[in-house]
Amino acid sequence: MSDGAIIIRADWKTKEAVRMMRQLSAPKLNIALTKAVNDSAVQVERKAESLVAKTLSIPVQRAKLGIYIRPRATPQTLTAIIRGSASEIPLKVFQAKEVDGGVTAKIWGSVIQHPSAFMFGGPIHDHNRALGMGGHVFHRVGKTWAGKGKRGPIERSAGGKISEAMAKDAVSTANETYAVERLQVNVLRQLDRATRRRGG
Repeated sequence: MSDGAIIIRADWKTKEAVRMMRQLSAPKLNIALTKAVNDSAVQVERKAESLVAKTLSIPVQRAKLGIYIRPRATPQTLTAIIRGSASEIPLKVFQAKEVDGGVTAKIWGSVIQHPSAFMFGGPIHDHNRALGMGGHVFHRVGKTWAGKGKRGPIERSAGGKISEAMAKDAVSTANETYAVERLQVNVLRQLDRATRRRGG
């Protein structure tokens, strides 16, 4: 998908899976496949968090906040989708530091200079300290002075989006490949469990 979302759909193409499926009634079969799809989605979600964090240059904990499974598979759909947030991540998350002439931040693996930007929050001469809503990076919109001694408006600076990182070829290919691998393993595991219970 263009937004980097990962679709995981129940797959039963192997001979071994087909053999076990023939032993199960529809309700039990769908429950087993639903479990396999959702297990796979959780595993791929973790993989995506790690890949996105590395690609976007953000902490893994921050990536976790913006990657989610929605919807999860049900016996009716047998499909789960992993999505990435399209919201802009504040620039302060990207190891932002105030330097002479602006702010630097590491994004997409490179340190980028943001001329004339500044950080707000923390004591004077220690603006790099993040304090609650402080520590954000700002830039002026338009002129520095609006006239009559008034400063021009400021806006909070943002970095990249998790959905952008998930849509990158290297990330999406790695996620999709891992999804296929995990789904094959999990489908066989859940079908095996279901047929064993039936036999018992």
